[in-house]
Amino acid sequence: MEAKEIKALWRTLPLAKDNNLQQLDSQIECSPKVWQAVAEWLKQTDFEALPLGRNEIGEGAYANVAEYETKLQNVYELHRRYIDVQLLGHGEENVFVAPKENGREQQGEFNEEGDFVLFADADNARCLVVSPSSYQLFFPSDAHKPCMAVDGKPQPVRKICVKVPVSL
Repeated sequence: MEAKEIKALWRTLPLAKDNNLQQLDSQIECSPKVWQAVAEWLKQTDFEALPLGRNEIGEGAYANVAEYETKLQNVYELHRRYIDVQLLGHGEENVFVAPKENGREQQGEFNEEGDFVLFADADNARCLVVSPSSYQLFFPSDAHKPCMAVDGKPQPVRKICVKVPVSL
């Protein structure tokens, strides 16, 4: 499948309206096989039936599946080697996102093994709602604070976080 067809395939998925499609298209151009594998996996997977933990997708991509209760407080995270495609099997959560340079009060050094660095807060963050009906993409330029309760009311969620290798 050519990059143009893979981009069209991604447009058939329930992407949240505020995703950076320009960055997505650039990544697809650089690594079409992985983005095709992820799109096909997303289209054919029953998210409620996935086992908790790591689920291999192929081409270096995998999905972490977790169940938890949303939080009233959390920290921002930032990745270098992976792009997050976040969606929920059930429930709803807020994710706050800001440009990486707006992260404040770094919490330790970058964790190479886990591919993350944490920040206590970020300036000029916007709030996004992640639900089963929308997929949210977070690139290495996005500091994001996931797992947040909607309307200040914690609720159980089942989250699927697909990790897609970044193409330089």
